[in-house]
Amino acid sequence: MMQHLRSICMVLAFVVGGLLHAELSPLAAYLPVGITLMLCITFIGLDTAQLRPTWMHLVLLVVLQLMGLGFWYAAVLAGYPVLAESLYYCAAAPVASAAPVIVNLLRGNTAFITTAMVLSQAMFGLVTPLLLPFVVHAPELGYVDFLLLVLYQISLALGAPAVISFLLRICYPPCKAWAPKLRDYSLAIWIINLTIVSAAGTHRLVQMNYSFQDIWPIALGAMTICALGFFGGYWLGYPRLKRECSQALGQKNTILTLYIANQSYATPLAYIGPVFYVFFHNVANAIQLSLALREKKKADAVK
Repeated sequence: MMQHLRSICMVLAFVVGGLLHAELSPLAAYLPVGITLMLCITFIGLDTAQLRPTWMHLVLLVVLQLMGLGFWYAAVLAGYPVLAESLYYCAAAPVASAAPVIVNLLRGNTAFITTAMVLSQAMFGLVTPLLLPFVVHAPELGYVDFLLLVLYQISLALGAPAVISFLLRICYPPCKAWAPKLRDYSLAIWIINLTIVSAAGTHRLVQMNYSFQDIWPIALGAMTICALGFFGGYWLGYPRLKRECSQALGQKNTILTLYIANQSYATPLAYIGPVFYVFFHNVANAIQLSLALREKKKADAVK
């Protein structure tokens, strides 16, 4: 019952956000707070002894970067720079902090996906400031100025929760036990963030009055990247890590890239890509959770 409720809430978040976009879109300014809270809960409960990078983690990191640069470069060559920027936000995003929660619900290897999540977010923090000045067309900003600006923004989004959780673990070691108890709260924060993202995206669509011709290539690109991530990850990790790798390449921290895409230097239309991606990857999550629940019922019936 709980898994069905989670699946329903993931989709319902987009319905509520879309219908109440005018009322909820101003809350987008507080998305960094939601990111910080989710990551703090995740980082507090990290068992560093379980964070053991393997060769598969290296493969996943390389694939994530190749996806981001590959889709961006392909769209640039085709003559669509705004589409290229939007696809970069979708494809280069690190593994979502909710991925360990989903993998745990799928009865997968949470230590593996947690390691992938931590490494991918660290990689994103290191690489994005170097690459984003080439991806975004902002002639008013020099490369060094742009690099420092993005580095500062990412350090707030990723560094702040890491420091807070580290200090909590040092000052009050028993706080490590909070993470399992706060797992459902973390999921609730994630759903609230999804609702706000949906509202902000819908409100931007209404305000900017984009045409269908402007939107459909970005939506199609986001869906393609999402499908490639989930199915490609499943194939890459088959058979032992199929669910974990599928989540690693498909379940993206698009709320983090939406934070970047919402900055003044970013192209407004490019923001739409990760908004669509959030919808697609949560539909995929809902399907995965439903299938896992069905498998569990079949296994219980056999017993």
